[in-house]
Amino acid sequence: MIRINLLPVREIKRRVRARQQITFFALSLIALLVFLGLAGFLQASKANRLQQELTKIKQEKQRYTKILKEIKQLEEDKNLLEKQIDIIHKLKSESSLTVHILDEVANRTPTKRMWLTSLSQKGNTLNLEGMALDNQTIAGYMESLKQSPYIKTVNLASSSLKKYAGKDLKKFSLSCNIGVPEKKKPRNPAVTSGKGTVKQKADKKLKNFARSMHVTPREDREKFISQQSK
Repeated sequence: MIRINLLPVREIKRRVRARQQITFFALSLIALLVFLGLAGFLQASKANRLQQELTKIKQEKQRYTKILKEIKQLEEDKNLLEKQIDIIHKLKSESSLTVHILDEVANRTPTKRMWLTSLSQKGNTLNLEGMALDNQTIAGYMESLKQSPYIKTVNLASSSLKKYAGKDLKKFSLSCNIGVPEKKKPRNPAVTSGKGTVKQKADKKLKNFARSMHVTPREDREKFISQQSK
């Protein structure tokens, strides 16, 4: 009977299988390392690209921030200029209104029967104080002021009897609401030119107003009252 020893064959097969497994494991490990290396390279490239984009965005942000500051400064300057223009327009309107009011008061004050002792304007309120011969003169003066396009309302604030130069006169105080009349478009507008500058016209109106105030010495006023009472 012949006996064959199979142990070396089995050992050889086992070693071959073990070598194959080691080789497969090594190849798998190498493939994994290659994959991880490639993935790391891609991630590093992506991170580098993102960092570059972030740097670019920061630079653009700084540039836009500077532009936004300039825009904000321009808006502030614009608002300041608008406020200054509004103030100029308001002052111009008030100045023009004051000149017209002085002119209206000067033209409508009956200097032969009354005189003004005080005139003050605050905003759209005009206060007048003066002396008149009688109540009818005050009433007529109020009606005349109401006819002015620059005077909206006229109210009698106070009225009292006062002796002046031996005569009984009426001391009065008026409160008026003033304003610029609404402009109406002319049907046939025409270009007109006035003589003299605005300052000259204003000076003329102020002179007229001064005459209407009837600012004269006491002796002249007494003479005036005596003539009116005859």
